[in-house]
Amino acid sequence: MSRTVSTRLDEDEIKKLNEISKEEHVDRSGLIRKFLLDQMKQHEMKKAAEYYRKGIMSLQEAATSAEVSLYDMIDLVEKERIRPPVQARDEIISEIHEAIESGKKVREGK
Repeated sequence: MSRTVSTRLDEDEIKKLNEISKEEHVDRSGLIRKFLLDQMKQHEMKKAAEYYRKGIMSLQEAATSAEVSLYDMIDLVEKERIRPPVQARDEIISEIHEAIESGKKVREGK
């Protein structure tokens, strides 16, 4: 169910919104909705990327959490220069072995 949300804008902002609306061939409320949803998606991606940076989530988990593709999440972390925390060599090797075992289970249908 949709609900109406209202906000106040300055005349300059409304003028710019009308210009963009004409360029995009959409009505003003549709344009506002698109902008709002795009910003909400960006917020979710940045929040998930921050969890990735802190080591709370893997890159795939961050993408899933933000409901975007892994490729979109990779693009964001590269653009923002976000890096995961440094891991010890043993931790990395352990994670690789876990991923291999997990992959084997998936292939075997378990």
